[in-house]
Amino acid sequence: MPRMCARLVVAFLLVVLAGGGFTLAEETEFSGSVELEITFIPIPPLSYDIESDLTLSLSVACFTFESETVFALTGFQSQEFDIEVDLGVVSIVEEIIFDPYFSWNQLSVNALIIGVETGLHLVLSNIGSVQTPNYSVGAVFELSSGEISGFSITTLTGFGAIDLVNILGGVPAPFSYDLLNLFYHLEYLPLSATELEAVLHPKVTIVPGFYFEEELVRLEVDYCGLLASSSTWLDWSGFAKEVFEFGYRFEEPSLSFLTAMAFDNSFSISGLDFILDLEICEVQFTSWTSFTAPQTPLVLPVVFSGQGFAVSFEVGCVLITSETDFDSSFLFERQLLAIEAEIEPVTLTSLTAFDWMGFSSEWIKAQVRFSGVTLYTLAAFDFGGIIEVSFGFELEF
Repeated sequence: MPRMCARLVVAFLLVVLAGGGFTLAEETEFSGSVELEITFIPIPPLSYDIESDLTLSLSVACFTFESETVFALTGFQSQEFDIEVDLGVVSIVEEIIFDPYFSWNQLSVNALIIGVETGLHLVLSNIGSVQTPNYSVGAVFELSSGEISGFSITTLTGFGAIDLVNILGGVPAPFSYDLLNLFYHLEYLPLSATELEAVLHPKVTIVPGFYFEEELVRLEVDYCGLLASSSTWLDWSGFAKEVFEFGYRFEEPSLSFLTAMAFDNSFSISGLDFILDLEICEVQFTSWTSFTAPQTPLVLPVVFSGQGFAVSFEVGCVLITSETDFDSSFLFERQLLAIEAEIEPVTLTSLTAFDWMGFSSEWIKAQVRFSGVTLYTLAAFDFGGIIEVSFGFELEF
């Protein structure tokens, strides 16, 4: 704890020195929030757990501090601190996690100079167990050109760290991720703020020893409707895998189609996706067809693995989003239906899931917002009963 407090003091002094000193006057940007969520989780057959999640956020000028504390009936669960100092050209971010003992400390420094962004991510992680801690250090060097006439290049080099794509949000194919926004919207809808943060900002994996482990090189082109990207992974033995995208985007009506191919370390096709996205009169339709490498050797390099259709449209103040999935035999697998209604200051959201047997699960959330205060409650249940019930509030100032 003394070391953590010292880091907080150092970060605060950096802000003061960079700005020439500042006072909490009217011209100073000051904001913050307090959020508390209580979750009831039944544990079959006759037990339960109650979890509380307290999140504090404070932003003063270029300094931001966030804290998240989680308790359960068994006691302390986790504590996370996030500190960010944005000096314009240079930004410094530090993340410290205890769950419940120390597990993660990441210091990131990013600098933007003449359109070129450089970054250094230093990580100290406990890769052992609670009983037998084993601390290891990893580093990721990042270099990005930014977007110049629709073209950008990003390189990541990891020492003692793998899964470098997590620095880029864990997205192996950027244009596919954008075009499949309806699918991801339904996937992220029932997640809590903590779960969503973990999904959108995953962490790299630290391995024993500070040696070269992985290199990721990504090229992206978005120019005059042309969409193309190449993500190449290298390790100590050479080429590891590749994901290539190629497609086109039309305007009026908005129509995009994209092909994404994945290759393994033997240069064989390991995955193939075809994506079609169409938007007409505020109705969006997306088709996602997937192929994968067969489990046993066949004449064809890939076989059909799944098909998904998603559609979204608005009726008054209600947004309706639906997803229909079929398996590798093109038999019905899953149906998701989301209804989001907003009538100020009340917002109602529901997500219903069906499988081949019928109703599968339901998730419902209601929230009301007034004078900077948000009150909400949510519940999830299936045929077996309640999965979880949560209620909470958020105060912004």
